[in-house]
Amino acid sequence: MSRKWPVVGSVAAVGGALATLTGVGGLTLVDAVVLLGVFVVMPVCLPEAGERAWVLSGAALVVSFALDEGIAAVLFVTPWLVTAGFVTWRRAWAWWADRTSIDALGAAAAAAFALVAAGSLVPSRAGISVLGLHEPIIELTAVHYSFAGVGATTLAHLVIAAHRARLALAGLAMTIVAPPIVAVGFVVEHPVPQVGGAVLMTAGVYCTAVCTLLAARARVGAARVLLVASAIAVVVPMVLAVFWAASNYWDVPALSVRMMARTHGLTNGLGFVIGGLAGWHLARAEEHTEVVV
Repeated sequence: MSRKWPVVGSVAAVGGALATLTGVGGLTLVDAVVLLGVFVVMPVCLPEAGERAWVLSGAALVVSFALDEGIAAVLFVTPWLVTAGFVTWRRAWAWWADRTSIDALGAAAAAAFALVAAGSLVPSRAGISVLGLHEPIIELTAVHYSFAGVGATTLAHLVIAAHRARLALAGLAMTIVAPPIVAVGFVVEHPVPQVGGAVLMTAGVYCTAVCTLLAARARVGAARVLLVASAIAVVVPMVLAVFWAASNYWDVPALSVRMMARTHGLTNGLGFVIGGLAGWHLARAEEHTEVVV
């Protein structure tokens, strides 16, 4: 994880949020969350490409969202694809060189999720369906792989680095395998992978949350507050996710996709992922300061 917080990306993301709230530029809430992922989550979790590359990728996406669906809109997704592909190649090569390293595996998985997120936005901006999936599910795939994929995997990876326990390892393992299982569930429209994958993802991030709370005890100030808030933030939203997945097959109460985006999505994205990344960023800054002093 980068020691430098993406200030430029954060400012751009705030601008995108304000544009969404005011209706400027025609950005939807889901568009804004995609931009938040590229401008903030990606440079923190995948710093090898450099902040400039991620800012360029985000800026290109702004143009893509401003255009009508079609070839031109797809072309402006390319910078994200290239940047994610570059980091994935580097991390996959590092993992291949040391296939026994849990750290290398977690890092490679996070990068691969970024590439999947970028790739899933291509059909969205092209205005085509893939494997029977339509909007808003296709664009939401980019959101989920950015946050539940890149963000949650990186958090699990950070927890292992600070608190090497079986629970942390289990959290990383489940977080890595759950997103593909959920994706299979959507494609085949079967409850076992879709609901089972949601339960597996929930268990994975819960493991990370518990270990985050344990690690927070050794932190102070804002770092501790953010880590605790991150761990708490994920609890209810993941229950909503399981109920939503189950509602596709059984008569159980669940929120609409629109409300899920505003509750499950924003709470997990802002609270769990970005709050957690900010907490670990401050914690590492404190450790660095202590070493220097």
